[in-house]
Amino acid sequence: MSIERIFIVGDKFKQFAENTNVMLASELEAILDGNLLHERNLRFQLGQGVSEEQITRLLEKTSSQKKAWLADFAKPQKASRQHVHKHRMENSMISLPRRLTRSTYEVDVLLDERCAEMSDHVTGQHIQGMVLTEAARQTFLAVSEEFYLVDQKDSSYFVINNMDVQYLHFVFPLPMSIHYEVLDHSINPRRGSHRFDVSMSVIQGQQTCCVIKTKFSTYPDAVIAEKEGLLAKGAIDSELNMEVRHEQFA
Repeated sequence: MSIERIFIVGDKFKQFAENTNVMLASELEAILDGNLLHERNLRFQLGQGVSEEQITRLLEKTSSQKKAWLADFAKPQKASRQHVHKHRMENSMISLPRRLTRSTYEVDVLLDERCAEMSDHVTGQHIQGMVLTEAARQTFLAVSEEFYLVDQKDSSYFVINNMDVQYLHFVFPLPMSIHYEVLDHSINPRRGSHRFDVSMSVIQGQQTCCVIKTKFSTYPDAVIAEKEGLLAKGAIDSELNMEVRHEQFA
């Protein structure tokens, strides 16, 4: 008997769920609550948008009904607040990074539909480009924190120097990953800073859908806080002086 696979997506992807082999997470919960699934050839896989709480409930319901085989997924291990610099876990978009080689890494994209970038609304069936950009930003934070800054005593401040994004194909609320490659990395021991040049590729269905290239630097918090304070004061003074000059010539 052949296996029928169905992808589970968050409720904001209602239009995408009208396709065959796709179901909203809330619909599956309702079906499980009614104990209506008995076909052994069904397997449910995670798409995008399903919250950690929903995943936990789905796994608990299939297990309590002795139908654990229905859920062809486990609860994913998302990157922590410290990895992605977010206070609320629904805003974490990726898994913990995995090291593939000395300079390449990989993460799974794990979107929660309640995240800040999707909290307003979702247009059409695809995932918006800015969501992918934020997932990529979180990826370079997580890889850096996990593999390059882990031994630093003080927390680090990240500064983006350059970012180039190429959107090649639509991405849909299905499984996807980000392949991360460090093109160049240097350290300034005196300042305690790191400089990175990296390339990230969003992969879905074995196809590269988006490429993000970025150069960024990390600094100890104390160093950047002092510099930022001086720049902030300079910006205020500049605006005040501009107003004075405007009044003089009015």
